[in-house]
Amino acid sequence: MSSSRMGRPPSSNPKDKAIPVRLDEATKDILQRYCDKHNVNRAEAIRAAIHRLEEDETNYFWTPEWRQELVENEECIKNGADEIQKTTQTLLRLIHEMKMKTGSEQNETDKE
Repeated sequence: MSSSRMGRPPSSNPKDKAIPVRLDEATKDILQRYCDKHNVNRAEAIRAAIHRLEEDETNYFWTPEWRQELVENEECIKNGADEIQKTTQTLLRLIHEMKMKTGSEQNETDKE
């Protein structure tokens, strides 16, 4: 018989620290819905949530630079929307004027 052990090989990142947690019913339901939706077990979901706590500090979407860029782009979009609205109003006015002129020209040709 071989001297090697049977079974699962040792993990490079063993999960040997247990932390019992008490949850209220609403929190347990949130966790369960997440697990069902993402097809993960509760331990995996909790570990992922804990890792997100650390990521919050470095996550691009929460950095001051990202927030500043968002503010700058929000103003640009607002200004662009205002410009589009002004252009649309101008085009509608020109179409209306064109219809009025075309209608009056049509009336003049009918008189001849």
